[in-house]
Amino acid sequence: MAERRARRALAVELRALLRVADMDSPGWIIMAVGGSVVLAGLDTLGVAAMLPLMELLTGSNPDSSVIRAVSAVTGTTEISALVPAVAGLIGLLFVMKSAFTIVFRWWLLGRTTRVSADAATELLRRYVASPYALHRTRELSETYRNVNDATAQASTVLLGVIGLLSDLMMLVAVVAILMIVAPGATLMAAAFFAVLVGGVQLALRRRQAQVGEELAEAALQTWQFLLPALDAFRDARLTSSADMFVDGFASAKRRSAHGWRVLSIVSEIPKYLLEIGFIIAIMGISAVLFSTAPVSEALTVLGLFAAASLRALPTLNRVSATFAIIRSGQVGLHIVVDTAGALDEQPRYSNKVTTAMPFQGNIDIDRIHFRYPDADDEILRGISMTIEENSTTAFVGSSGAGKSTLLDLVLGLLEPTSGEIRCGGRLITDDLAGWYDGLGVVPQDVFLLNASLEANIAFGVKREDIDPQRVREAIRLAQLENFVHDLAAGLDTVVGERGVRLSGGQRQRIGLARALYRRPSILVLDEATSALDNETEHEIASTLRNLRGSMTVIIVAHRLSTVRDADKLVFLAEGGVVDEGTFAQVRESTPAFARLVELGELT
Repeated sequence: MAERRARRALAVELRALLRVADMDSPGWIIMAVGGSVVLAGLDTLGVAAMLPLMELLTGSNPDSSVIRAVSAVTGTTEISALVPAVAGLIGLLFVMKSAFTIVFRWWLLGRTTRVSADAATELLRRYVASPYALHRTRELSETYRNVNDATAQASTVLLGVIGLLSDLMMLVAVVAILMIVAPGATLMAAAFFAVLVGGVQLALRRRQAQVGEELAEAALQTWQFLLPALDAFRDARLTSSADMFVDGFASAKRRSAHGWRVLSIVSEIPKYLLEIGFIIAIMGISAVLFSTAPVSEALTVLGLFAAASLRALPTLNRVSATFAIIRSGQVGLHIVVDTAGALDEQPRYSNKVTTAMPFQGNIDIDRIHFRYPDADDEILRGISMTIEENSTTAFVGSSGAGKSTLLDLVLGLLEPTSGEIRCGGRLITDDLAGWYDGLGVVPQDVFLLNASLEANIAFGVKREDIDPQRVREAIRLAQLENFVHDLAAGLDTVVGERGVRLSGGQRQRIGLARALYRRPSILVLDEATSALDNETEHEIASTLRNLRGSMTVIIVAHRLSTVRDADKLVFLAEGGVVDEGTFAQVRESTPAFARLVELGELT
């Protein structure tokens, strides 16, 4: 009963995997089953064709229908002529079978490996389309493991099940042929191998599943050490902790290697037991045949059993190994199906703009409250304000005041617990893709690709679709013209992974050029000047002054010098708006802000 439930659960999960990969159409599955039937049929013909050859060699039944047919075609009854003819027929059948097997396996592997690729792609698509608030809570190492390693494991289960179906069909067909020739000996051999294979699989089942869990855990640990070792290269070097990450990576890889070692041995043990069982079975069958039939007939049947064993024994070995692959791979299959199901339950962002009309006008923030789903306390409490179109508005306040959270709400990355954000009277959540179309955002840490400067400015745009005029315009507005002019390769200069060949100020100005390439109606600077030197900050401030009045600018900053010239300054504290007005007005009326100005030595 438990085994039946496990098979049903496996079938359900495989159907779910095919749905994730968008390959649940029954057409190719029917073709796979049909191909398996054809393979089994060709194998059966090859085994069955051995019977007349053995009859000719032993002289037990030289007048069989097959021999008569071959004799009629060749025009001779001479044994010396018939044996090569029958052997040639058998060889032709095996050549046909081998050719079909290669073609079928090529097609089948193409389908099953594509399932792995498409399932990984779809998982990534669902991850990147999931809510930002949930993305913030994820472990990247687990996400990478799920997308890369788990989908590969899951596809081995699918390939194993289809291969298992083909092999079992072939074994059933071979047994059927042998039952016709020698039912007693066949039943004895079938029962013996059923007990042997079934007992071995029952004994190894739990260990095979454990190995799958160990491999999945080792893959997760591998990512957990690999990411900080490379992504945080600078920090690892400066803290002399690189060896710790490398040692952890080595331990995880060794654990994975040990898991594959165990899985290989566990998969091969049945092979050696089957070889021993084959010798025992032949001895038993020989004893039965020579005690119940004439010598010539016994030799014919024994030769047929030997020929059948040459086909059946490798197939039994594959069946045993496939069971190990399926059981160990089911862990990855569980992960993929469970992850896809969990992501399906979450709202999904669409890149498609649903309205032709762009967002224009003032941004109205109306009684916004926000609390993270896993938190008890509200971060923002009843915030209301208006960000006027084509003006510059700055959010300031001490750490923990709620500036970044408020900005994420305005950007549409988070949804308010209550309250509304509108632009020109329209809810921004009514068409998030349209809202994003009008945004240009410069974060504190600008992510740069290991690609050309041009590709980084036109981030996310295919090379053939990059507009050179817009790139030049963005460079001019971001005051990058002198920088680009000094580069030997100009816009074709490769900036290095994450822009390691550039200074912080250069990365920030490239980030500003990237935002301006989009020709936004709303430009957002999220702590974009906090790590800059005074000269670079002054240059960016000069750029913002030049843009004044041409677009809405929203600034979040700790460095108050960045926001001195803002049309409106909003001072936040403890999740609420304390005061708003010009820089001078807020400093005059709010002692807490005046204290920040004093600490910043600003006048």
